[in-house]
Amino acid sequence: MTKAAQVTQGHTQLGDDGDSLFRAIFEQAAVGICYSDFAGNFIRVNQRFCDITGYSAEELQGRNFATITHPDDVARDEQQGNALIAGQRGPYTMEKRYLRKDGGVIWGRMTVALARTRSGAPHRLIGVVEDISDVIRTEQALKRSEARLQEAQRIARIAAWEIDHQDGSRVWSDEVFAILEIERPGDGNFYLAFEEAIHPADRERVARVYAKAIEEHAPFDMTYRIVMPDGRVKHVEVHGRTFYDDDGRPARSIGTVQDVTQQKLNELALRQAKEAAETANRAKSDFVANMSHELRTPLNAVLGFAQLLETEIAGPVTERQRSYLASIKAGGEHLLELIKDILEFAKIDAGRIGLKIDATDTHQVIAAVLPLIERMAQARDITLNMPAPDAAGWVMADNVRLRQILLNLVSNAIKYNRRGGHVDIACRDVGGGFMRISVADNGQGIPPERQAELFTPFNRLGAETQAIEGTGIGLALAKRLTELMGGRIGYRSVFGEGSTFWVELPAARQVVPGRPVAEARAPGHHPADRRLPDTRPATPDRAAAPGKRRRILYVDDNPAHVRLIEEALGARDCLDLNVVHTPELALEALRTLRPDLILIDLGDPTLTEGASHRRLLAMAGARQIPVLDLGANPAGGDGLDRIDLPRLLAEIARLTA
Repeated sequence: MTKAAQVTQGHTQLGDDGDSLFRAIFEQAAVGICYSDFAGNFIRVNQRFCDITGYSAEELQGRNFATITHPDDVARDEQQGNALIAGQRGPYTMEKRYLRKDGGVIWGRMTVALARTRSGAPHRLIGVVEDISDVIRTEQALKRSEARLQEAQRIARIAAWEIDHQDGSRVWSDEVFAILEIERPGDGNFYLAFEEAIHPADRERVARVYAKAIEEHAPFDMTYRIVMPDGRVKHVEVHGRTFYDDDGRPARSIGTVQDVTQQKLNELALRQAKEAAETANRAKSDFVANMSHELRTPLNAVLGFAQLLETEIAGPVTERQRSYLASIKAGGEHLLELIKDILEFAKIDAGRIGLKIDATDTHQVIAAVLPLIERMAQARDITLNMPAPDAAGWVMADNVRLRQILLNLVSNAIKYNRRGGHVDIACRDVGGGFMRISVADNGQGIPPERQAELFTPFNRLGAETQAIEGTGIGLALAKRLTELMGGRIGYRSVFGEGSTFWVELPAARQVVPGRPVAEARAPGHHPADRRLPDTRPATPDRAAAPGKRRRILYVDDNPAHVRLIEEALGARDCLDLNVVHTPELALEALRTLRPDLILIDLGDPTLTEGASHRRLLAMAGARQIPVLDLGANPAGGDGLDRIDLPRLLAEIARLTA
């Protein structure tokens, strides 16, 4: 036998040159190579195979392949190898896991072939192994990422799509078919299932929007309806963008489809609930406004006639009767305050409150408030201390509403104070662009356990059991108004020592003295504050003439009010009172009668809802006839206070002099 054909130690022998070449290739190969017998015991391995498994060649010599193969892969490897040895199959390739000496697990791609003798008889198994751990890890990470993406799409009910404009092919993610509630079609034209599901009434719009986006190279976003197999309608939101080739032709479009049906249903339910709430709120506001008017009308008559009795026009009044009248007036005024506060709350809730925010001098506002509560303070021997003009500041606020807030805070400080106590009003800059107006008292304070209930409407914190009048709505109203003006309200109270309440409003630049800050002026203390300005020139023919009678046109549809005014003015021989019940009749009267004064309640909706009252006021202004508002509120509110008969008579006397 020649040397080239010698077989030594169970290996096919080559010539010297061939043997050297084989050894060089075997040892320096970039892949692992191993020889084993048919039982799977290693006969020879190269260095790369040792590197892959972590064992030395000596440690692997005679070792069975199963000892370094993951248990889950052994049976499959044996099955393939046995079929190869039996001639039932040719060389095979499989991916399997190897157990390294250091305990690690790596993935290898192994190709196994049969080495034969020169005569062609099966002799040994030869395996070539490539480390593919990095590839497997990358594939696994990709699969996990795809699984997360699919799960995220399922949770969000959002799907991805792509259109290739070159060949017209479409790619849709699985979630598309979940949205459509159908199985993925098997004919390849699955994209038609989605496009054909578009609601017939929306198809033309969808096609138009998509074509326009393609033409203008712009993203497209649209929401439309799709029809389910059972006829149900869903809403989907589609977003996409298109990429173009170098010639500006569309190459591909990608985007998303999201099922927003529940969102649309929620929006519809929210809109319906909002509309229902607004309807209920309007009904409530209308009811409160109407009830306030209906309650105010008889109360004004009660208070008016009580005042009329006090004037002794109808005859002398005894001291006992005068005390009865005082009780009637006090009770009526308390009810009117309650009505006014409730109506104010209703207006805020309905968004019907108007604010005129302007630079406001806090000293001027405080000075306007104090005269309104001086009598209350004197009755309780309370000292009122207000800041000096140079210690006050300017804020951005509605002048009337700020007076209303301070009137509530100061009146509370008086009512809940101790006899002989004091109320200190201060104003200072607290930084951050805010000025603080504080009202401090040294009264009984608020128990710590009740302080959380502050600013709750109609909650008087137990004061209802004491002989202190109140509605429990003032603080809540002050808070609402403060916040509407962009401010904040707060307090500090120590039980047994007193309380301090404050409002903080945006600071304003001081206005040059003599230059008006806002159109609204600070009101005086008579009901003429809301009358139209008297623009009549001071000419001799308008001057008072002895014995000259003055004509008054009185517009009112309330018999009790009419009788009150008739009784109050009937004793004055110099006045002629002409009563009409509607603005329309007042317009007719103006054509034949030139009155010296018009009396009307501008806060009465039954007289002011139509256009006639506007024409009446315009005609009065053109003819320079003063208009006196019977419903004017001395505090600058909404005309809910009682008719102050003495002041009304004084104002009539002034205007008709």
